[in-house]
Amino acid sequence: MSADPQVAAVMISWNGGADLVAALGSLRQQTLPPAEVLVVDNGSVDGSAEWLAGQPGVRLVRNPRNLGFAVAANQGIAATTSALVLLLNQDVVLDPTFLEMAARRITAHPGAGSVAPRLRRGGGLDSTGHQLHSSLWVSNRGQGEPDDGRYAQAEEVFGVSAAAVLYRREMLEDVALDGEVFCARFFAYLEDVDLDFRARWRGWSCWYEPGATASHLRGGSGLHRTAAIERHVLANRFLLLERVAPPSWRRGRGQLRPRALLLLRCGLAASRHPTALLGFVDAARQLGDARRDWRRIWRDRRVGEGEILRWAAPTPWRRLLSRSN
Repeated sequence: MSADPQVAAVMISWNGGADLVAALGSLRQQTLPPAEVLVVDNGSVDGSAEWLAGQPGVRLVRNPRNLGFAVAANQGIAATTSALVLLLNQDVVLDPTFLEMAARRITAHPGAGSVAPRLRRGGGLDSTGHQLHSSLWVSNRGQGEPDDGRYAQAEEVFGVSAAAVLYRREMLEDVALDGEVFCARFFAYLEDVDLDFRARWRGWSCWYEPGATASHLRGGSGLHRTAAIERHVLANRFLLLERVAPPSWRRGRGQLRPRALLLLRCGLAASRHPTALLGFVDAARQLGDARRDWRRIWRDRRVGEGEILRWAAPTPWRRLLSRSN
């Protein structure tokens, strides 16, 4: 890869409104300008798609309805050609050197499939990459902590939030199943964690770059804590276990902890919206496909189970009980 690689910026939009103005403006201010800027609009009805259609230098893919983050991201990746792909939520504002620093990091590590940035939220941190826990819960490192200089060193992390991430196209093509980079069955939520696992199983690494900084509003890409979302996230947690988890977590001695997490999330979801329990019905309908995918992922892996397990930190159960995740 050259010292100045080309980057395709792919943004997913759904009723983006004012957020899009700031997000697109931050792309235009990059010290490493993207070679391609493509926005996939998921059936917006707030006039934002019409506004995007008039923006110079922006290609627009318009879906007739909300097809979900996973499908839209796949469309954007397939419609671009640059060696690196910046995937961006509509509610993320990049600092000017974001792409330059992220591209420098991924270029320095040929085995890196992705770069996790330093995302801020309000006066604190939002994410410095994904942290895997032994319960199959994946948290955002640093979320809610002060933005006071901690996490200042570049380092390898388990994975990265798809809110703002630089991917290597070679990795995305390598891990795709039936042409899908992100699993369409996830629709939205946890689809990036599923990709984290599949990249790891194929031997790709993820690096955190503290110099790639941005602000994440959160909540600008979907609804929050509705009964439908609770139901959907519960189903996705079940599918995540069946599709990509290490064998010992799926059916061996270690299975108690992931299933304990499912029970905990089930209880929390039901306390807010009892109909969320229908997520188990939704997951059961997809169980056969998920298990077939797991067999393919396991067959084609390049690393052993230990490579995944080494990233698993103890689960902070008290934290899970004291906050809504």
